[in-house]
Amino acid sequence: MAELNIIEKVIALEGVELLKNLSPEQLSRIASIAKEVKHPPGKVILEPAKPMDALLVVVDGSVELSRDGDVLHVAKQNDVLGAWALFDDDPMPVTATTVDDTTLLRIARDDFYDLLSDNVEITASVFSTLVKRFRKLVEQ
Repeated sequence: MAELNIIEKVIALEGVELLKNLSPEQLSRIASIAKEVKHPPGKVILEPAKPMDALLVVVDGSVELSRDGDVLHVAKQNDVLGAWALFDDDPMPVTATTVDDTTLLRIARDDFYDLLSDNVEITASVFSTLVKRFRKLVEQ
Protein backbone atom coordinates (compact mmCIF):
# COMPACT_ATOMS: atom_id res chain seq x y z
CA MET A 1 0.00 0.00 0.00
CA ALA A 2 1.35 3.42 -0.97
CA GLU A 3 2.05 6.04 1.65
CA LEU A 4 -0.94 8.20 2.57
CA ASN A 5 -1.20 11.54 0.83
CA ILE A 6 -2.26 14.74 2.57
CA ILE A 7 -5.92 14.36 1.52
CA GLU A 8 -6.12 10.84 2.96
CA LYS A 9 -4.58 12.11 6.20
CA VAL A 10 -7.12 14.96 6.37
CA ILE A 11 -9.98 12.49 5.88
CA ALA A 12 -8.63 10.35 8.74
CA LEU A 13 -8.25 13.40 10.99
CA GLU A 14 -11.85 14.50 10.35
CA GLY A 15 -12.92 11.60 12.59
CA VAL A 16 -10.96 12.92 15.59
CA GLU A 17 -13.43 14.50 18.02
CA LEU A 18 -10.79 16.88 19.37
CA LEU A 19 -10.33 18.28 15.86
CA LYS A 20 -13.96 18.18 14.70
CA ASN A 21 -14.44 21.96 14.48
CA LEU A 22 -11.40 22.59 12.30
CA SER A 23 -11.62 23.57 8.65
CA PRO A 24 -10.09 21.36 5.94
CA GLU A 25 -7.23 23.88 5.63
CA GLN A 26 -6.52 23.68 9.37
CA LEU A 27 -6.73 19.88 9.26
CA SER A 28 -4.23 19.87 6.39
CA ARG A 29 -1.76 21.73 8.62
CA ILE A 30 -2.16 19.01 11.23
CA ALA A 31 -1.97 16.33 8.54
CA SER A 32 1.40 17.76 7.51
CA ILE A 33 2.84 16.81 10.95
CA ALA A 34 1.04 13.44 11.14
CA LYS A 35 3.40 10.54 10.49
CA GLU A 36 2.18 7.30 8.98
CA VAL A 37 3.23 4.26 11.04
CA LYS A 38 2.67 0.64 10.03
CA HIS A 39 2.68 -2.31 12.44
CA PRO A 40 2.34 -6.07 11.93
CA PRO A 41 -0.21 -8.17 13.86
CA GLY A 42 0.60 -8.71 17.53
CA LYS A 43 2.68 -5.55 17.96
CA VAL A 44 2.23 -3.89 21.38
CA ILE A 45 1.96 -0.16 20.67
CA LEU A 46 0.91 1.11 24.11
CA GLU A 47 1.78 -0.22 27.54
CA PRO A 48 0.48 0.85 30.96
CA ALA A 49 3.98 1.64 32.27
CA LYS A 50 5.03 3.81 29.33
CA PRO A 51 3.91 7.43 28.98
CA MET A 52 2.24 8.43 25.73
CA ASP A 53 3.65 11.28 23.72
CA ALA A 54 1.34 11.21 20.72
CA LEU A 55 -2.22 10.90 19.51
CA LEU A 56 -2.80 7.86 17.28
CA VAL A 57 -5.52 7.51 14.63
CA VAL A 58 -6.29 4.07 13.20
CA VAL A 59 -6.29 4.43 9.43
CA ASP A 60 -6.44 0.76 8.53
CA GLY A 61 -6.48 -2.44 10.57
CA SER A 62 -7.45 -2.74 14.22
CA VAL A 63 -5.99 -2.40 17.70
CA GLU A 64 -7.14 -4.37 20.75
CA LEU A 65 -7.25 -2.48 24.03
CA SER A 66 -6.98 -4.70 27.10
CA ARG A 67 -6.44 -4.42 30.84
CA ASP A 68 -5.10 -7.34 32.86
CA GLY A 69 -5.83 -9.69 29.95
CA ASP A 70 -9.45 -8.59 29.53
CA VAL A 71 -10.34 -7.07 26.16
CA LEU A 72 -12.01 -3.69 26.67
CA HIS A 73 -12.40 -2.51 23.09
CA VAL A 74 -11.16 -3.06 19.56
CA ALA A 75 -10.27 0.22 17.86
CA LYS A 76 -10.87 0.24 14.11
CA GLN A 77 -10.67 2.67 11.21
CA ASN A 78 -10.92 6.34 12.29
CA ASP A 79 -10.80 5.46 16.00
CA VAL A 80 -8.42 7.51 18.12
CA LEU A 81 -6.04 6.30 20.78
CA GLY A 82 -4.76 8.72 23.38
CA ALA A 83 -6.21 12.09 22.38
CA TRP A 84 -5.30 13.35 25.86
CA ALA A 85 -1.66 12.41 25.21
CA LEU A 86 -1.32 15.72 23.39
CA PHE A 87 -1.77 17.48 26.75
CA ASP A 88 -0.88 14.93 29.43
CA ASP A 89 1.99 12.46 29.49
CA ASP A 90 0.56 10.07 32.08
CA PRO A 91 0.53 6.47 30.83
CA MET A 92 -2.69 4.99 29.49
CA PRO A 93 -3.86 2.25 31.91
CA VAL A 94 -4.28 -0.30 29.09
CA THR A 95 -2.26 -2.36 26.68
CA ALA A 96 -2.87 -1.74 22.98
CA THR A 97 -1.93 -4.52 20.57
CA THR A 98 -2.43 -4.63 16.82
CA VAL A 99 -4.84 -7.37 15.73
CA ASP A 100 -3.81 -7.39 12.08
CA ASP A 101 -1.63 -5.31 9.77
CA THR A 102 -2.37 -1.81 11.04
CA THR A 103 -1.66 1.66 9.72
CA LEU A 104 -1.77 4.56 12.17
CA LEU A 105 -1.36 8.30 11.95
CA ARG A 106 0.86 9.52 14.77
CA ILE A 107 0.77 13.14 15.88
CA ALA A 108 3.61 13.80 18.30
CA ARG A 109 2.94 16.17 21.20
CA ASP A 110 6.00 18.34 20.50
CA ASP A 111 5.07 18.75 16.83
CA PHE A 112 1.48 19.55 17.81
CA TYR A 113 2.64 22.25 20.25
CA ASP A 114 4.87 23.79 17.58
CA LEU A 115 1.90 23.87 15.22
CA LEU A 116 -0.38 25.42 17.87
CA SER A 117 2.14 28.15 18.62
CA ASP A 118 1.93 29.33 15.00
CA ASN A 119 -1.83 28.81 14.50
CA VAL A 120 -3.93 30.60 17.10
CA GLU A 121 -7.20 29.64 15.38
CA ILE A 122 -6.39 25.94 15.71
CA THR A 123 -5.44 26.48 19.35
CA ALA A 124 -8.73 28.28 20.06
CA SER A 125 -10.79 25.56 18.38
CA VAL A 126 -9.03 22.70 20.18
CA PHE A 127 -9.41 24.36 23.57
CA SER A 128 -13.06 25.17 22.85
CA THR A 129 -13.68 21.48 22.15
CA LEU A 130 -11.87 20.49 25.36
CA VAL A 131 -13.87 22.96 27.43
CA LYS A 132 -17.15 21.71 25.94
CA ARG A 133 -16.16 18.12 26.68
CA PHE A 134 -15.23 19.04 30.27
CA ARG A 135 -18.49 20.98 30.74
CA LYS A 136 -20.47 17.98 29.47
CA LEU A 137 -18.72 15.73 32.01
CA VAL A 138 -19.39 18.15 34.86
CA GLU A 139 -23.08 18.50 33.94
CA GLN A 140 -23.69 14.74 33.98
